[in-house]
Amino acid sequence: MQAATLAIFALALIGNTVAGPPTSVARAKADNVILNLLAESNLLGSSADPAITTECFNHFMPILNQISTNFSLQYEQCVSVATQATANLTTSAAQGRATFVNVTAAICSAFTSCNSDTDNLDFFNCYAAAASADVNEIYNLSADASNAAISLKGGLQQIKDTEKICTNNAQLTYTEQTAETYKELNACFVNGLPAVSTVAAN
Repeated sequence: MQAATLAIFALALIGNTVAGPPTSVARAKADNVILNLLAESNLLGSSADPAITTECFNHFMPILNQISTNFSLQYEQCVSVATQATANLTTSAAQGRATFVNVTAAICSAFTSCNSDTDNLDFFNCYAAAASADVNEIYNLSADASNAAISLKGGLQQIKDTEKICTNNAQLTYTEQTAETYKELNACFVNGLPAVSTVAAN
């Protein structure tokens, strides 16, 4: 009974070390992989000597807490890098947008200047000349805008994919280290505290 209570307390304490809703959701998914090991720890702990159980939990709790803290930091770093990359790309896109606005303003200005012609013939000739001069520029503008949109979309997707790979790796590390630590905890209930733990919470 004491071991089961300690195990439940241990899991709750580990969960409290994780900051932020996105990290909590990701960590909850990772925890599903190790729930069976926790259940096994409860069973083994309840049948072990209370002194050994306490000694085992006292040894492995800091390791589990550190693994959880490391996961939280790694996950948040993935998100932070992606957020900064998105901000940089957005800033670059905004600068490109300003260039497009200036180009179109110049094109429009060429037509607007025709409005000052009082003679209808001069007005029509002015529009024809402006259209003829700007037709290639308009085609170029269309192509450049299309390419910019494709580039921006691809850049945002690449950032998203890189972030996903990063968070997946952090989750994998967390799951593997936590699972290995629970195995060592279960072995501790049976054989007592090992001389040195094989899991290094980096």
